[in-house]
Order: sequence, then structure tokens, then C-alpha cells
Amino acid sequence: MTIPVLKLVTHGSTSYTVSFFVPFLHQSSPLAPSEEEVIIEEKGEMTVFVRCFGGFVRGDKNSGEARLLAESLKRDGKSFQEDFYYTAGYDSPFKLLSRHNEVWYLKKN
Repeated sequence: MTIPVLKLVTHGSTSYTVSFFVPFLHQSSPLAPSEEEVIIEEKGEMTVFVRCFGGFVRGDKNSGEARLLAESLKRDGKSFQEDFYYTAGYDSPFKLLSRHNEVWYLKKN
């Protein structure tokens, strides 16, 4: 599996989108997906505000960390996309200690 594994979460929705990084070696011609629900999507350059946290991730843990990041950004007067956020996971499910996770909000231009 590649890292990070991204999950796009829209506030107020119960569905989300999971994204996997295509290694640089295969980015110019990635394999075609075999399932209709799987798509190849190119993400352009973006600037994000990040909050890091450890442990195993659950939905309520992600939303709590996203809330804390949003509160911090608002307190500091930062402009960001408030209707959605990303989560980023960097560790194998088999790694038990010193796990690294992030929540991201996109900076508004």
C-alpha cells in the first residue's frame, strides 16, 4: 500500500472518498481501474493546514481532530475551506506504536 492514504470528508455527509497515491514510476501511465467506482484523479498543487495526531483512527477521532484544527485556524484568522477536510494516514494497520495521522484543511486563495 502507498502512503499517505487520504480520505475526503464532507461535513454533514456519511459518505467519503478514499485516495491512494500512485507511485511516481507509474504516474505517467497508471493501470486502468477494473471497477467502475474506482477512478484515477490527478490532484494539483495545494496548500493545506495540518494537525498531526497519533493512535489508531476512528471516525470520531478524525472529526474531533478536524474540529480542533478548525477552531485553531479561526482563532488565528486563517481563511480555509470549511465544508470539507482530508485525513491522511501514514502507517500500516499492523504498526501498533508511534502512529502518524493528520487532518488537513485546504487554504483558501
